[in-house]
Amino acid sequence: MATKKKIGVEDGDQALWLLLEQTRNAIYKARELELEQYGVSAVQAGVMFVVHTMGGRTRPAEIARWLVREPHSISGLLTRMEKDGLLRRAPDPERRNAVSIVLTERGQDICNKTFLRESVRQILSVLDEEERQHLAGLLLALRDRALKDRRARNRPPFPSVD
Repeated sequence: MATKKKIGVEDGDQALWLLLEQTRNAIYKARELELEQYGVSAVQAGVMFVVHTMGGRTRPAEIARWLVREPHSISGLLTRMEKDGLLRRAPDPERRNAVSIVLTERGQDICNKTFLRESVRQILSVLDEEERQHLAGLLLALRDRALKDRRARNRPPFPSVD
């Protein structure tokens, strides 16, 4: 008969990390299944959300910052999304030799549909408002600490509790 191993601090940290990873992956998979009907991935929906939230136009570096991704990975993603007709690159009105990302009509239409987020709403429904606020505070603390350790220059602007 197998006995449970007592979890020490280091094992506990690893167990929490695994639980965070499992939770993130389970929610991500639920969101991916929901987005299949629109032919976009969760990360593509995230890009469209950022562009929409930034007033319909933003720079690739700002998208990378919001999504806590490396600029080169965002660049490849934007290229694929442009080929799929979801967005286009346009000259940046504020900076010469720079580009802005703008949603196409098709991209904006799909973006609006992805705002429904039923899978996420259903999953989060197990938490009451106080639990949601507490969870948000804990996640922000973990995110900000992780970014500090990573020597990130800028904290993502969203979400914020300020």
